[in-house]
Amino acid sequence: MRSAVCLALVAGASAFAPSAVNPGLSLRASGAAMRAPARAGVSSLQMAQNPMNKAIVEFADENPQLAGRGLGVTTNAERWNGRHAMFGLFFITMTAFFKGHGLIPDADKVLDVAQWGPLVYGGFATKVTNERAIILIAHVHVLVVSIMAAFAPFQFQDTLIKPKGYTPEPAAGLIPPFKTGLTPEAELINGRLAMLGIISITTASVFTGTPVLDVVNIGLGKILY
Repeated sequence: MRSAVCLALVAGASAFAPSAVNPGLSLRASGAAMRAPARAGVSSLQMAQNPMNKAIVEFADENPQLAGRGLGVTTNAERWNGRHAMFGLFFITMTAFFKGHGLIPDADKVLDVAQWGPLVYGGFATKVTNERAIILIAHVHVLVVSIMAAFAPFQFQDTLIKPKGYTPEPAAGLIPPFKTGLTPEAELINGRLAMLGIISITTASVFTGTPVLDVVNIGLGKILY
């Protein structure tokens, strides 16, 4: 169990490795870009064809400090959200696999009140089991890894907060150009699909009363357990 969690943490750190930004997605810097970086290289026709370009430009005009660091309504922020969604979906699937194959020790055992105190009753009127506690702690560890990757990355990793003077990329559009391989376009598409997947799984769980892990297992044809 510990080995599996360690492997998940290592995978979490490597999930934020740098992705080369396609020059076609980058905006050319200009004098106007110093005031509103996202406006450079985006014509009125492009903004009309892709409303998100207009949103990025307007956000950069109103919040140059954030846009100049790649935060807010930017393609950089979308890419990072997609990365977290992809890893989250992978981790949810692996959790379902662990549960289905009995790899979580004493899964149904309720936490000891004498040892854990009021935390035992943190499960919305039900006592927290060992399974839920292990899953929670594992997710907390992954969250810490993702925060470290975002704000204190290694030199070979991409950064969430860009250096000053960063020129925001234009919006990729409703459907980014389909380019296979390790490309920015493929990463954006995969990230969007992962975000939609998590929303769909959560929605199905809420409206049907089915646990999230069971929803994932059913959606995969019950191959996990």
